[in-house]
Amino acid sequence: MLSGKNLLIVRKKLVIQSWRLHNWKKMDPDSILILMFSKAERGARIDLIHVNVPNHDLRGVSRGWHRYYWKPWLEYLKRSRR
Repeated sequence: MLSGKNLLIVRKKLVIQSWRLHNWKKMDPDSILILMFSKAERGARIDLIHVNVPNHDLRGVSRGWHRYYWKPWLEYLKRSRR
């Protein structure tokens, strides 16, 4: 459903990737995903920026972040603290 590649990785600080979903039109540009990692008062913080998502898939991509990434990551982190 998704293809992409790493454009830049700065260990423990930054990941920049290009993403493309299978249902995007050929004329749609690849989207760019930026993940920034930093320390926070109670652990760590991840800031996410996802640009160039085509309007026709913006809702699906936005929902997908919560369903397939943030929620599973949170569950994993909760289990690993035990």
